[in-house]
Amino acid sequence: MIIGIDFDNTIAKYETTFKEVAIAEKLINKNWEGKTKVELRNYLRNQPDGEMKWMKLQGLVYGKYMNRAKLMPGVANFFFNCKQKQFEIMIISHKTQFGHFDPEKISLRQQAMKWMTNKRFFDSEYYGLKRENVFFADNRNKKLEIILKSCCNYFIDDLPEIFEDINFPDKPEKILFCQSSDKNMSSDESRKLSVFNNWEDISDYILGQTSNENVKFFAQNILSSKINSIERISGQGNSRIYKIQTKERDYVLKHYPDILIDNRPRLKTEYSAYELLHHHNIMNVPKAIRKDDDLNLGIYQWIEGKKTTEGSTDYLDQVINFVRQLEDLSHRINVNNICLASEACLSRYDLVFQIEQKFNRLNSIATSNKGLNHFLKETFKPLWQEIKYKSGDLWPDESKAHPLPKEKQTLNPSDFGFHNTLINAGKLTFIDFEYFGRDDPVKLTADFIWHPAMSLTPEQISRWECAMLELFSNDSNFSIRLQAALPIYGMRWVMILLNEFIPSFLKRRKQATQLLNDEENTMRDIQLTKAKMYCKRVVQFLNK
Repeated sequence: MIIGIDFDNTIAKYETTFKEVAIAEKLINKNWEGKTKVELRNYLRNQPDGEMKWMKLQGLVYGKYMNRAKLMPGVANFFFNCKQKQFEIMIISHKTQFGHFDPEKISLRQQAMKWMTNKRFFDSEYYGLKRENVFFADNRNKKLEIILKSCCNYFIDDLPEIFEDINFPDKPEKILFCQSSDKNMSSDESRKLSVFNNWEDISDYILGQTSNENVKFFAQNILSSKINSIERISGQGNSRIYKIQTKERDYVLKHYPDILIDNRPRLKTEYSAYELLHHHNIMNVPKAIRKDDDLNLGIYQWIEGKKTTEGSTDYLDQVINFVRQLEDLSHRINVNNICLASEACLSRYDLVFQIEQKFNRLNSIATSNKGLNHFLKETFKPLWQEIKYKSGDLWPDESKAHPLPKEKQTLNPSDFGFHNTLINAGKLTFIDFEYFGRDDPVKLTADFIWHPAMSLTPEQISRWECAMLELFSNDSNFSIRLQAALPIYGMRWVMILLNEFIPSFLKRRKQATQLLNDEENTMRDIQLTKAKMYCKRVVQFLNK
């Protein structure tokens, strides 16, 4: 099989590079608020001589500053899958020899080849592409001629115009890589065009779903020891987890969700968190061994132990002591170097906004599910309105809209509880730090109580609350904020429980947990039942 692929914005990613170079060249000021390349293009084109400025910027990004480009998320995995299946890849790009308005006459083609070489495209021990399979065309017609001669089975491009051209050959199946598409795949039968917004779905469509052997092949390229076996471990809701065995030792490997599907940098966050904690002698977390950003893989120390959702008094005390270690570390390091935790809530405004954003998203798709629609309108919404306004009266004024000062924030593993620990010989190891970062300790405290994977007794809840009130007693508003926030966090978890109704989330959960198609409705019914139960728990809390 032969697979043809465009280069710019399909393999090479320039999203941040365009803005960086535009600022460096004084085409925009550093306070420009746009984010995407399209926004920047439209902004420049509306300026005097805007088209010339845009063309000049393109020449600089694809030439002088080509080294700043990144590999598109998911492409590395696709290349390795093709190599394993011995499928041939041809790169066919519309790229002129020189950029427009470039007095330095830097060769765009040479810069692209240099970038690919640095990324090990042509390394037989890595991706193993052939240099002679890279083609550059001066214009679109030349590009179409090369595609015709290549006899590709598929051609992948980010520009719909290439497929709309009447001269596009009949044979290759057309794959449009369109990051702005909300759909994982849509089709235009008249043009036989398939549309995807990420490389993981393109790979699944062309090559089939990633297997254990594929992942072993990925891992072997970043681990020096020979991998003897690999075993998928079930139970993780987002990332795919594997146990890999070598002659020397065992490791755990995590294959994180495609960052084009979920833009949270899970690999970077978790790997850095483990490094940080080990550096400061907090050793009851796994050790980070190796990672590959392009492959989106992290390899960590294998920890023997069993999982549980229930904990004894001793286990609860170990959890409390771990939080104490994190709080102590929060005051010994420069927290400016630590990012916010995923979905951090540093004010009442943040918390309310997140809940209403989740509600609006669910409400927009609720008409297709009678049970969900009825629950949102008849149960959740009226209870939420009551809680939202009550909390406004209780919440301290200075943290209603203004972020909690950094000196009062703490390090929060997020998704934190007994469910993310391993127990061995009575000792807990804390795992799963994909959402780690700075946060309000109120969120850490409330999430531990409300997390649906937890099963705490009233006595344990009381012990936990007392310990947190003591630990964060230097924050004079912590107790007031916690009491105002607890019912709101209960409602936030109601929304999270219903994530399975969101198609993109359900797809990611199915990939991670190997959920079957005929189990989808059962899973959603279970989550809706849990959501109803949580609303009852919130009412009980309010009536205490």
